[in-house]
Amino acid sequence: MKDTDKYKTPSFSERLPTKWLGKKILFFKEIPSTQDEIKKRASSEKSGLVVLADRQTQGRGRLARAWFSPRGAGLYFSILLKGPLAQPITLYSLATAVGVARGLEQLLDIPVKLKWPNDILIKQKKIGGILLEKVPEGLVIGVGLNVTFKKENLPPDIREKASSIFLETGIIFSRPQILRAVLVELEKIYEKLLEEGFNAVEDAWQKRDVTKGSKVVLKRGEEILKGQAIGPTPKGELLIETNKGVITVSSGEILMWEISGWHQPKAA
Repeated sequence: MKDTDKYKTPSFSERLPTKWLGKKILFFKEIPSTQDEIKKRASSEKSGLVVLADRQTQGRGRLARAWFSPRGAGLYFSILLKGPLAQPITLYSLATAVGVARGLEQLLDIPVKLKWPNDILIKQKKIGGILLEKVPEGLVIGVGLNVTFKKENLPPDIREKASSIFLETGIIFSRPQILRAVLVELEKIYEKLLEEGFNAVEDAWQKRDVTKGSKVVLKRGEEILKGQAIGPTPKGELLIETNKGVITVSSGEILMWEISGWHQPKAA
């Protein structure tokens, strides 16, 4: 049985040890975007719906950047969350990153690191990302993970900073196995986030944070500023210490990161 066939069996959702997340999973062999598909269904579906694709033809990440989503090599899914939701909703980016990291760590038995606001890293290489999009009904959260990519599969322009679970561990995990582990952890962290807010993710994020203490170049208006990352705020923004004092920034303002372990600075 192909690993994608396991998504289609009702038993996958039925055996998933969650209360509401992933109890309905819609799988598509090919689709423009799991985000767009779930948006079309948001008004008529329950919270916890998961839309999953073997390939996306118009996958996207943060800041509308294209997300490379070839067939058979990655895990691409979106989640529908309806109210009540924790506030501000930007905290769901941190929470999702923590949940994905915990799920992967259970399988890989190696540390998974996080780069603000939404990057998943193994050995300083990006293997996944997260996208939040508001809808009238609530929130759509997209997750993309590079699972079995080989180096030659990655576009040349991202090979330096991107990788896959296989490339960094030498192990091929089935995508349903990864999805199961991740969804279980996501349900836990989403429920805790609703009860505790930032406290639900603060310690877990700091434990995995590669951005704390990193040098940052950012653009605010027409001004280019340099500073050092301190960490996320209770609103999910990033605190940066500059020569003009401590400021909070959004992800779109950051131009360049210089993180310990990287050979050279990289674009945000």
